[in-house]
Amino acid sequence: MARLDDVARDKLPDRAFAYVDSRGNRRLPIHDEAHVRNALARFDQVRFEDEAAKDRARKRLLAAAKRYGIVPVGFVDRQLRTRGHEAAAGRLVVELGRVDDLAGLQSRLRAELADPSLEVCEWSEANGAYLSADGQPASMPAAGEGRAVTLIDRHGRPMAALVHDPATLRDADRRRAVVAAVRPAVENIRLQAGAGAAADRASKLPGGAVTLLMSDIEGSTAIVEALGDRFASVLTEVRAIHRAAVRRAGGHEVDARADEYFAAFEQPVAAFAAAIAIVRGMAARRWPDDRTMRVRIGIHHGRPTRSDDGYVGLAVNTTARICAAGHGGQILVSRVARDAAEVAPMDARAGPKRESTQRLRPLGRYRLAGIHRPETIFQLEADGLDADFEALRAPTVDGP
Repeated sequence: MARLDDVARDKLPDRAFAYVDSRGNRRLPIHDEAHVRNALARFDQVRFEDEAAKDRARKRLLAAAKRYGIVPVGFVDRQLRTRGHEAAAGRLVVELGRVDDLAGLQSRLRAELADPSLEVCEWSEANGAYLSADGQPASMPAAGEGRAVTLIDRHGRPMAALVHDPATLRDADRRRAVVAAVRPAVENIRLQAGAGAAADRASKLPGGAVTLLMSDIEGSTAIVEALGDRFASVLTEVRAIHRAAVRRAGGHEVDARADEYFAAFEQPVAAFAAAIAIVRGMAARRWPDDRTMRVRIGIHHGRPTRSDDGYVGLAVNTTARICAAGHGGQILVSRVARDAAEVAPMDARAGPKRESTQRLRPLGRYRLAGIHRPETIFQLEADGLDADFEALRAPTVDGP
């Protein structure tokens, strides 16, 4: 087939193409026999705007094939099989959307695909591994073990895996249809489980005046780009360090999303102890490519409102702004949190004691984004922690 250069292509009318999208982009030239045959072979590789556009292009292509005496047996067979699988996928989406958990999804898929050995495994960021329907770590079969694995992702991140008989999803169209149906089903299960877990966790959070701690990883975007898939295991380790420190200090996890972590404490000194342990824990680990991984931490004291999934209110916003003003390895504390720690010191029965080397150094008054009143900020210091940092990422306020 002679190559269609840009000049020749531009001279062709729109009717010489099987597909012209809404922006005028023209695909699948059908002006001669060779290009019609090429369009028949490439039709399934084109991304159409919608099914109506795909149907119109299909009709124009078949008309062109008839005009040149081409009998597109293979093309018609593929389209019929694709349409059949698309219809099956639509039905499967509805069916799988009714299941409430991974075990139910696995049972339904076994029946639909006539594969009683099929297993559905869900990716767990916290564990850095796939978990089976009963919540246990699942190992993926190696080549030659007589089992096949179909991986399902979401925006490039692992989501689920189907372990099955190799014959079950050997047909590519059937495999695409099943993946298209399983993905929203797993999302729905995750949403339901997340909502239930969040509500249960929120009901156990302390009410009244609490001390809030927020952290995030410094330069996380660059780290994600550099580590790629390895960032998932790094994030799992970072969260493990946070959770261990918060648990030892008697705190409560409120939320953990992306590289951010949110916890609450009934006493300020407990939050101070957790923050110090987190920074020390991060410094003690060896990270991939010998990278320096540091978190910045903000601590504030207030009376947030409990919601279905945690806390809301000005105290939460203030804590987030204090955290954002800092640098990796730095712990920033509001005046309110400092004052609360001074008037309500903890004893051995109530929780961790204040370290003898622990100190709060005043850094000045700052204007925090979205917070009406200026905030006096202190830096929490202790043995083993860096004490010298650049100026805070917030404008200073002069005067009273």
